[in-house]
Parts: sequence; structure tokens; C-alpha cells
Amino acid sequence: MDDRSAVKTDIGNKDFFGIVERPATIGLSVLIALKIVLLFALAYRSRFVMDEFGQVGYAKYLGNGLFDTVQPAKAVGFTVFSKLAILIGWDATSIMFVGRFQMALLACATIAMIYACARALGQDRQHALAIVLILLCFSNVMERIFRTISEPLALFFAVAALLVAISGNSASARRIVFAGILSGLAFLTTQKSIYFNVALGMGLLVNAFIARQYGAGIKRGAALVLGWIVPIAAYCVVFGGADPLPIVRGLIFGPVEVASRGGIEYGGLRRFVLQTLVHNAILYAFCFGGIVLGLLRIGALEERQRIALTFTAVITTLVFVHDQPWPYVFIMALPFMALWSLAVPDRNAADALPMRLARASLVIAGAISYISNVLYLRIDNPAQLALIARAEAMVKPDEFYFDGIGMLPNRREPSTLWLDQYYILKTLREGSESEAYKILSNTPPKVIIWSYRMDMIDPVIAPFIRDSYVQIAPNIRMAGRRLRSGRLDVFKVPFPGRYNLYTTNGQPADGKVEINGTPRSLPLSLEAGVSDVVLRSGPAEALLLPEGNYENLIVAGEDNAELFRGVYN
Repeated sequence: MDDRSAVKTDIGNKDFFGIVERPATIGLSVLIALKIVLLFALAYRSRFVMDEFGQVGYAKYLGNGLFDTVQPAKAVGFTVFSKLAILIGWDATSIMFVGRFQMALLACATIAMIYACARALGQDRQHALAIVLILLCFSNVMERIFRTISEPLALFFAVAALLVAISGNSASARRIVFAGILSGLAFLTTQKSIYFNVALGMGLLVNAFIARQYGAGIKRGAALVLGWIVPIAAYCVVFGGADPLPIVRGLIFGPVEVASRGGIEYGGLRRFVLQTLVHNAILYAFCFGGIVLGLLRIGALEERQRIALTFTAVITTLVFVHDQPWPYVFIMALPFMALWSLAVPDRNAADALPMRLARASLVIAGAISYISNVLYLRIDNPAQLALIARAEAMVKPDEFYFDGIGMLPNRREPSTLWLDQYYILKTLREGSESEAYKILSNTPPKVIIWSYRMDMIDPVIAPFIRDSYVQIAPNIRMAGRRLRSGRLDVFKVPFPGRYNLYTTNGQPADGKVEINGTPRSLPLSLEAGVSDVVLRSGPAEALLLPEGNYENLIVAGEDNAELFRGVYN
């Protein structure tokens, strides 16, 4: 007999649907397939979160002073993964799409492993498919798991680690070492994965305590730590070479600054906990109910179920008390919570009325989720993609741009300054001593991509923007000056080079320019510093810009304030 079918507890009663198994299985498979189609549609269409640009963009520094440039110092497991997108993509837009589809494919693998976990815990095919469908009905999963951030990759390794730990009849030392290796890989993706490591360790210890196998528990704990250390040590040697200690310090202490200050500077992040609970109230009720039911009877469960249930309870608690509960953080717990979503209705399968109510509730929650997925497509990304395509065309590979969020993953930045709320406030406090001030003072970029975060530090950087950069398209500032015929304009040239005259639609303009009282022929060679510029002939209005081809790139229009609005709704 298959050992999975031998696991018989009321966590896994097989009469929940009351439908002939084959049609139900086909129906569930079709609904899951539709969800997968929606997942890829969302990956293609959904508006990017700022973190997605930054985390993919870090990959361009891989092997190029990464540990000196990326702030704060952190594990770069996700950077290695996202490097593939940069190698495959041919421009900034394609890089972001490749990254999104990488994550969507990875999500499919994670979902498949959740199915395998459900089967390993004794669920039949129909129940395992139902668990997968319930997981895909959570808004956080459908809206976040494809994003180019580190949590989905860490989740992949964490689910794999749990699957390894609960496969087979007993958690052998060899299997636990392998699970530890996978947990270590999750940690190297993001140190937030320490939550997964703690949860798996607790699962092994609680199971050993309940079974009174204290010696075996100690051995399994040691095996888990040993497995965890293997990829960590390899990582430090590979990236640190003969001097791995700085890498070790970065792994251990790099995230401490972020973790210790929490999300205080943002304020109100707990609202995202309420948001996810409200958006998915029915689903959470089933999941929390199943976890509680399992914990009340944990002593009667089989070993694999005890490990998985403890893992789920610990990771759920850690995620929901996390002091920076951004919506994407919840995907670290939801796949494991879904494993217990059918426990309460299965426990009451003999009662017709509760069963009908349970089925009706899940059908309602599922219908709402499909509608919500379609509606979320309205928070789309064409404006973002048009902006990065336009900005990329203006910046050559050897030139610098700056935006504080890394929107061009294939172009150079003078610094990897990440303008989150903490660094915005830090910039405002430090003023002329801030990194943003020094960037524009010492390494002025050719192009600045403007967003609300740049607006927030404008009091500090305004002296370097005013009279040095000109808005040539919505959300784009370029080194240069707007000139009007016969009017003297002060141009604080940010960097030396060849400049030319262009019409307001990007065409080269014929005209004569006077610099500091001296007529000059075009194009001009200008030194950094302050110059008085007068447009003596030519169009009534023109742009003095670094020499280049700006045809179809310069357009009039105000900044788009909607670029990042609604991404966390």
C-alpha cells in the first residue's frame, strides 16, 4: 500500500466534495489552469512596485564590487537568479518582463510542490487540487508571487525544504541535511528566510518532544544546522575568496540595521494585515480554523503532519507579527496555511448543513477571487514601461542616470542609493552631507528619472537641478537648459561635454548661441560651471542638451503622479 494513503486522520477525510472523483478532479484542474493563465496575465500587465526595479537592477553589479555598492549589505541569492533576466533581455523593458516570467514559472513550481506536500500529508488527489486552488484564490498570492523580489524565490526553497522533510516514512538524517541545504539557499536569497529556518527547526523539535524521541530530535536539529551551514560556507568562499570574513559579517550584520529600525518611518504598515484579512476573510477563516484544529489534536497526528503543522503555525505567527508587513510578505506563509484549509469541513463532513455552508463559502470566495484578479489588471504598467523605454534611449551604456529606485536595470548609476522612506528622511536630515547631495555634486548624471521620491528630497537637491536640468518629457530631466530667443539664461553645466541645440520636439535646430557674451558655433564644447547663455537666432524656443539623437523622445507633458499608485491596494 502507498504509505501516503495509509495516513488516516480526520485532517484528511475524503468526503468533502460529495462529487464523483474524476469530474471533480477535472473541474478543479480547469479552475487551477485558469488561475495560472491569470497569473501570467498579471505578471505581464500589473504595475511594477519600486522594489522590483531595484532588486533586478542589483544584478548588473554582480561581480563588479557588489558588496561595496549594494546598500544595505545583504545576501545576493536573488541577484544571481535575476542576473539571468539581464543576460536574456535586450533592453530595460524586456529585462523586467523576463524577470516577471521567471518568477511566474517559479511560482508554478512552488504551487506544484504544495500539491506534493498535500499528498505527502495524506490528502487524495481531489483534496490536494482543492488546496492548490484555495491557495491561488488568495489575492496576495496572485498579485505578488510573480514579482521580481526576493521573497518568491526564498519561498520556493522553503517549500522544497518542507517537502523533503515530510517525504517518506520518517525524517531521516540524510533527508534533514538536504532540507537544511534548501533552507540555507532560502537564507541566501533573503535573510528574512531565517523565519523559514526557525519554523522548520521548531517542527522537528516539537515532533521529537511529542514522540519523546529526544535523542533523535537533537540529531535532526544538528543535521538541519549542518545542512544550513553548507551553502552559507560555500557562498562566503565563492564571493569572499581568500577573505570570506567580510561576507560573513555582511550576511549576519547587513540586515540588522533594517531589522532593528523596523518600519517606523513609514507608519501604519499594520493596515496591510487588516487589508489581507478583509480581502480574503473566508479563506483565512478556513486556514486559521484548520491550524487551530490541528494544534488541538497535534499529539494524535502522524509525524509528517506534526512537522508540517508546527512549521505552518510558526511561520504564520512570525509573518503576521513582522514589523514591516508589506503585502508581499504574506506569501511566505500562505502556501503553508493553505495545506490546512480543508481540515474544518473535513472534520464535520458527516453534518450536511455545515458541509453545504462550507462548500458555498468556498465557492463564493473563489468567485470573488477570479473577479478580483481581472479587476487588478486595471492597475497596469504601460506608463511605467513607456517611461523606462524613453529614458533608456537617452542614456548610453557608458553614461549615468539617477532616480533612487533603479528603473533602468541595464544602465549605470552613480550610486545604488535606495530612496525608501528611511533614506528620504536621512537625506533631509543630512542635507549637504547626504549621499544624494554628493551624487549630484560629484557625479552628476545625464538623466534623472523623476518620481514622488525625488519630489520628497527636492529641498536638498534643488540647487543641482535648477538651472542644470530641464524637463524634456514627463518624469524625465536631462542635463541642459531651455532657451528662449533673446533672453539671457543661466546654465549651470553639470558636466563637461559637447552640447547642441534642439527644437522642443527633439529635432536638431539651426541657430546661433552666445556663451558668456561670445558667439559660439554649434555644437558647443562646454566645461562644467556657470555660463550665461543667449539664443540669438533660430527657433523662438529651443533646448540646449548633450549632443545626441532625441527624435521622438522629447515630448511635452506634466509628470505622471500615477506611476506607482495603487500597487499595494
